[in-house]
Amino acid sequence: MGNRVLTTECVATTGITFCKNTIDLTNDDDEAPTRRNGGRGRPESNFFREAQFSPDGTTVVTHNEDQCLRTFVLPPELLDDKTAPIVLREYAKFTAPSNIQSYAVHPFFDLQDPTTTLVLHSSTDHPLALRNVLDYATAHAKYNLISPTTERYLTTNSLLFTRDGSHFVTGGHNQLSMFDCSRNYSGPLATHQLVPGKKARKLYGAESLGCKGIVTALAVNDDGLLVAGTTEREVGLYADGGGGECVVAFSVAAPPSEKHVVTGSGVMHLRWTPDGKYLLAAERQSDGIQVYDVRNMVHRVAWLSGRKAGTTQKLGIEVVPASDEYARRSGVKCYVSDDDPADRGVMGITSPAGAAEDPVSDNKLAVWTVS
Repeated sequence: MGNRVLTTECVATTGITFCKNTIDLTNDDDEAPTRRNGGRGRPESNFFREAQFSPDGTTVVTHNEDQCLRTFVLPPELLDDKTAPIVLREYAKFTAPSNIQSYAVHPFFDLQDPTTTLVLHSSTDHPLALRNVLDYATAHAKYNLISPTTERYLTTNSLLFTRDGSHFVTGGHNQLSMFDCSRNYSGPLATHQLVPGKKARKLYGAESLGCKGIVTALAVNDDGLLVAGTTEREVGLYADGGGGECVVAFSVAAPPSEKHVVTGSGVMHLRWTPDGKYLLAAERQSDGIQVYDVRNMVHRVAWLSGRKAGTTQKLGIEVVPASDEYARRSGVKCYVSDDDPADRGVMGITSPAGAAEDPVSDNKLAVWTVS
């Protein structure tokens, strides 16, 4: 991006609404209560673990420390000229029966059509559930992912809808599963065991192609190529949107000569470029993003440094097409968040870029414009 200066403006925020103890959220006092364990005397807060925009850009669905899903419908006057940011207030809330492990907004979400305003979520020791974000009491369907040997619910650490929204893929410990959205209370249509068991290795020899670990990141391109990233710093590509076999698997760990530069401790986020040719992998405790060419996934083609995501917290990235002069040279922009409460970065596919601000540790939800 050269010397171009990135300008951001906060247009909406929740303010101090969630800067209160998760046990004491009914307290109307403006001052947040302090930690009960006295941890450095800092206030405890109901911080945002994750926030996802709906595909139509009208709604934000969040996951908080109190294990609730919340819906924030953005006001129509969001981008109007004003002197102060608009205060965001929750439209609906769902209190999960146990810890929320992951959630995904439906790809055809349209606020004008309530039949499409859906979110899929997974909770520990409970079925997967498809709910309406405008009224969480409405559960459109539930899906069972159960161990055939212990009959317990398996933990789902990542969720992804297919492009057409008719199926979804779940990622767990050494496992990928595909479900049909229309089959209520059904099990998976197909399951991939990423690491063969001892019996399979004894019968068939060496381990089959795949990646091992807890699947924490999923993404699919327009050609139906599903990519899964794990906590073991491994990535696997699967055909037919996850319903097919593993095409290639590799590790994102750097060779010894680059370990002082390329850091990380597990793939937390994956994104394809709009043309489906390049894959971007973001790890926790990493200062950059790794870029791979789909035609040769084993060798990294670029390292976008300056992300400054040294925390173990899951911080996302987003890839969008851009129409300015920089985009004509680099193709896309990659928006990132980092562990500095005053930083939000924009990176090009071919070179690192400057920074802007991200309220990641301000214990509030904020909507920003970037120009």
